[in-house]
Amino acid sequence: MTDVRPGSRRIVVEYDVETPLRDGTILRSTVYRPDAADPHPALLTRTPYGRDLAVASAYFNPTTVAAAGFAVVAQDVRGRFGSDGDFEPSVNEADDGEDTIAWLAAQPWCDGTVGMWGRSYFSETQWRAALRRPPALKATATGFSAGGNADNGAVIRGGAIEFGSRFGWGHASAVLAQIARRHAGDQAGLAASLDAYDEEDRRQRSGELLRVLPLAALADEVDLWIAERIVPSFGATPGDASSRLWDEPTAGGPFDLATLHIGGWYDIFLVTTLQQYRAQLDAARAGRCPRPRLVIGPWTHIDQTGRHPDRSFGMAAGAASVGGYGDLSSLHARWFGDVLRDRDPDEGSLAGVPAVLLFVMGEDAWRGYDELPDFGWQRVLLGPGLTLIADEDAAAASGGGAESFVSDPADPVPTVGGSTMMASGFPAGAADQRGIEARDDVLCFTSGPLREPLEMIGGVRAHLALEAEAPDVDVVVRVTRVTPDGASITLCDGITRASWRDSYAGDGLFEPGHERRLVEPGEPFTVDVTLWATACVFAPGDRLRVHVAGSSFPRWDRNPQTGGTTYDSADVRAARVTVRTGGESWIEFQAPEGLRG
Repeated sequence: MTDVRPGSRRIVVEYDVETPLRDGTILRSTVYRPDAADPHPALLTRTPYGRDLAVASAYFNPTTVAAAGFAVVAQDVRGRFGSDGDFEPSVNEADDGEDTIAWLAAQPWCDGTVGMWGRSYFSETQWRAALRRPPALKATATGFSAGGNADNGAVIRGGAIEFGSRFGWGHASAVLAQIARRHAGDQAGLAASLDAYDEEDRRQRSGELLRVLPLAALADEVDLWIAERIVPSFGATPGDASSRLWDEPTAGGPFDLATLHIGGWYDIFLVTTLQQYRAQLDAARAGRCPRPRLVIGPWTHIDQTGRHPDRSFGMAAGAASVGGYGDLSSLHARWFGDVLRDRDPDEGSLAGVPAVLLFVMGEDAWRGYDELPDFGWQRVLLGPGLTLIADEDAAAASGGGAESFVSDPADPVPTVGGSTMMASGFPAGAADQRGIEARDDVLCFTSGPLREPLEMIGGVRAHLALEAEAPDVDVVVRVTRVTPDGASITLCDGITRASWRDSYAGDGLFEPGHERRLVEPGEPFTVDVTLWATACVFAPGDRLRVHVAGSSFPRWDRNPQTGGTTYDSADVRAARVTVRTGGESWIEFQAPEGLRG
């Protein structure tokens, strides 16, 4: 038992608290609760990463939240760490979450109401539990929300495999605990498996392992758990059965719950966070649920400090401050205190805190809104001579023109920063792109120095008119902010695989019902690419830059450019890709005002 005394409360901490499930499996939790006779609302998180190492204190500190009058419950999911059973990612979380909520509501220290919290996989467990509509569940606080978007960044993006994140998750977050469980009581077997893992880790960090082709052959190079659970996902296609399993958590939404959504501009699941917020907002407008709240910082999936490889956004950017509104942990406690005790957050503990908080890069400050703004779209054309031309100056871009590069899968453009979630050696976030801009296979379209500030707040997408000397190519588009000192800092990026262009036509998001379709070498075709969203103010003197390339590896799997896939073939070929300018290719972004330059 541990005591802490924020104010006059005593906190009781109980370890290995058992929850029996409908099939007899036992899950175990750590419970933090006030040492008082009266019951309190319960706040549940369910994690595969170890319940006592679940989150940073600035994001959610169980002891201080419990001191605010909650029973905080951190549970290991089935088959992980202290809980019994076998871990099958995603498969059991709906039933197990429903059973845990019912068990919680019946505990003498719970008042019968339950909220859920947590980020990444913990968010997926929230949405899956909500599918069952357990009567005790009244609120969810999802962060960096995994689940619900297999074909738009979780497993596949634009038809390309999210290779780096899938491999990185298995290698860094999942496999070590599975090795320990597999060899429980077998010290010799454990030592051998750990030695093999150390070699796997060395080859991952050197890049050797990531370059193995075909990708299916990785099953012979990695731990058994990765071979069985992760490697098959490298052969997934948009809309297949694995996508349907991943998308299930929010397929039954929106939900009649109070919801708080937390995300990052450099999070691999940013689009999922935004879509889930908008779905709940629509439900609130229809009177089905309270108005949702949203916080988006300059954060990556793993790091919420606001510090990046080549850019720091200041102390106010981090989860420990949120611009003076309080750390994320206290914001959780205040919000749950309102919605689980039937107080209007706008008039209760969060009075004065905007319902939507967005960190705007460039001005490096938080902005508050009643709802996520939906600004109009501004178009900027890819012009001749690798220029960018404002849409109102379109006449200057007329008359054709083209720029080309050679995409070679044997020498792909390396991933530098961005909205990634990869293993060590590939940091995510705001990174200077000058190294890759020096390559011959990256086209850089750049505006002149801006005369006035340019606001880019909301969605970003691209439309490209192309020709290729191959039956299939990838198109990677990236937007950067170029400061007067020449630094070219990542804002957002995206990819579309030409053979899946029909499934991502229009807004660049996946639409089912389309078959894979190769291109005719030498014939024109178009692709649409979503770069998801960003929030940045370009200052006078800054320049806007747009990259067009054929790869970003190892974030996305390499396109062999043969018409096949690297999952089942090691054959690759180089090919020239031509981008038609002269008003045929452009980017669009949401902004209060357009480009001045």
